[in-house]
Amino acid sequence: MKNEIKLAEKLRERGFFRESLKIWQKIYKDALAHKDSYLVLDAAMCLGDLNRLLGNFGKALTYYQEASEVAEVLQDKATLADSLCGIALIKKAMAEWKEALKLIKKARNIYLKNNDKKGLAFSYWAEATALRVSGKIEKSIEYFLKAKTLFSKLKDKKGLGYSYCGLGGSFRVYGDFNKSMKYYVKANRIFKKLKDSFGVAYSYCGIGNAFRVSGNFRKAEENFKKALRLYSKIGDIVSSSYTLWSMAMLEIMKKEFNSAEEFIKKAYKNFKKCSDKRGLIYLMFLKAMIQYMKKRKTLARSLFVRAASEAKRYELALEKKYAESFLMGRYQIPYNIP
Repeated sequence: MKNEIKLAEKLRERGFFRESLKIWQKIYKDALAHKDSYLVLDAAMCLGDLNRLLGNFGKALTYYQEASEVAEVLQDKATLADSLCGIALIKKAMAEWKEALKLIKKARNIYLKNNDKKGLAFSYWAEATALRVSGKIEKSIEYFLKAKTLFSKLKDKKGLGYSYCGLGGSFRVYGDFNKSMKYYVKANRIFKKLKDSFGVAYSYCGIGNAFRVSGNFRKAEENFKKALRLYSKIGDIVSSSYTLWSMAMLEIMKKEFNSAEEFIKKAYKNFKKCSDKRGLIYLMFLKAMIQYMKKRKTLARSLFVRAASEAKRYELALEKKYAESFLMGRYQIPYNIP
């Protein structure tokens, strides 16, 4: 069993989530059969993490909830906090950011009581991701910086890499494209050294987006293609869908509508499967821009109105602002959304 766990974790660290998932499923079944509560807890947490990363949000939520219940029984406060953060990340991905923030703060109180510095750093990173979804970009930068500082002190390279990716994304939306590029490049270097396929793909996508918003479409496309190749090997359908969105945005800027629509179709299928409301709203923006550029302005307007309504429903401030600005003609279409 020790060898299986070691292999599963090695695969997970390298970004081979599907392969790691298969092994952890076997470990989980064996732990249940032998009534090994501690191993059931570890396996449930790992299966929650892996299913979340692969976009299986329903399954991930079930495993995290089980982990939370077992941790309560075993009085394992550290894992209880981890499971709460895991549930929070699912809620965030499904645009339920208010609930996510509540769970993260609950987890942070546990980390603070246990003097768990790594957990505390993780909670800052998780809160920063939820704040970014809520549209509080400056606040998200503040919390990503907190996470970065702690991960750096702990010499946690992986945590540092994901903090850099978070900063890259938030600074891009904030409008500081140079800082965005700087942080994504730093993350890319770290993940390459760690041989973390998912982290490398994630940072390539970020670098591509930094090039995209800066107007270097050729370099943007090169990096998006690198990201998609790695995501395909991993089996990711969540992060890769945002890369597909970015590719579609590039094609729209070049007025290549047919290829843009192909990328949109692929991303739509995945976002629908994951119930990623925010991703679906961003696809509405692209569909509306295409219709507007094809002189179908009434249809374009109806899509922007729908996007604004959905953004308001989930209290997505940034997306609501984009949709309303499109409707009021504040952005020249096609607008290269950060």
